[in-house]
Amino acid sequence: MDELNRIHENITVIQPRRVIKDYAVGIYARVSTNRKEQMESLSTQVSGLTRLAVAHRTWFVADIFLDVASAKTGTSRIEFNRMISECEKGNIDIILTKSISRFGRDTQECLEAIRKIRAAGKRIIFERDKIDTEAIGDELLISVIEACEQSENEWRSENIRWGLKRKAENGTSGLYNRPCYGYKKDKYGMLVIDDEQAKVVRDIFNWYLEGCSIGGIIKRLETNGIKSPKGKERWSKKGIESTLTRQKYTGDVAIADSGGSENQYLNKEHHEGIISKEQFEAVQLEMESRSNVEVLEDGTVRRKNKKYSSKRGK
Repeated sequence: MDELNRIHENITVIQPRRVIKDYAVGIYARVSTNRKEQMESLSTQVSGLTRLAVAHRTWFVADIFLDVASAKTGTSRIEFNRMISECEKGNIDIILTKSISRFGRDTQECLEAIRKIRAAGKRIIFERDKIDTEAIGDELLISVIEACEQSENEWRSENIRWGLKRKAENGTSGLYNRPCYGYKKDKYGMLVIDDEQAKVVRDIFNWYLEGCSIGGIIKRLETNGIKSPKGKERWSKKGIESTLTRQKYTGDVAIADSGGSENQYLNKEHHEGIISKEQFEAVQLEMESRSNVEVLEDGTVRRKNKKYSSKRGK
């Protein structure tokens, strides 16, 4: 009998394995409009949250809920409501979403949804905000309210900056077509040359390269009866300097990064130039050179405490 009970040396006893629950994950993402850049944002949200889900061995993506053009309060959010229903039915264990601002359109809507999903025994993870409702007790719900309010404002500002940046990057920003003296807009909203004003711009660049000072240019314009861009009889020093340093006259347009950094976006050959790029660069070099000298009342030019006679006209 002992022989029958003895386990053969080649036989291994397999103990029952602990059952690990697989968690059904639902991904929720929304965008306020159906514009191209917003749809790209939607794709980015989903792909990022999918990667987060698959990084957990016990998680699997069971459903994806997408709401498009859901900016206005009162508009239908079919997928948002379906997500809550799936949680209440027990089909979804975890909701992954980008942020509180992407989850709810306002504080009240956000909190109502959180309460319903928590009541169903499910959890919500706000990836960017680093908030997991499973780790937050009822007494800390006020913190979520404050986070909601803050995220709403932050998201709106961030979304505006993001939209402006994207338009700058893809060349669709309206800032590229902002007219200045010498240009006007055609019926399509594109920049075209204003011949009369463009002649003045060319004269200003030519006079400066011929050696005329800023004051001398102002006198010539006044003598010729040419009014300033603002319609004044006399041009200001700042107005002339602004004209001489405006890159837009070459046909290229540079606009600032809306994110608050020092970056710029240069749109080359955006429109027809009034002057050549070579002439523009020559003027910039000349202005830099003149900034290092001082013209005295007697016409003498002083550079770094050295005096010498200047042959340039005033």
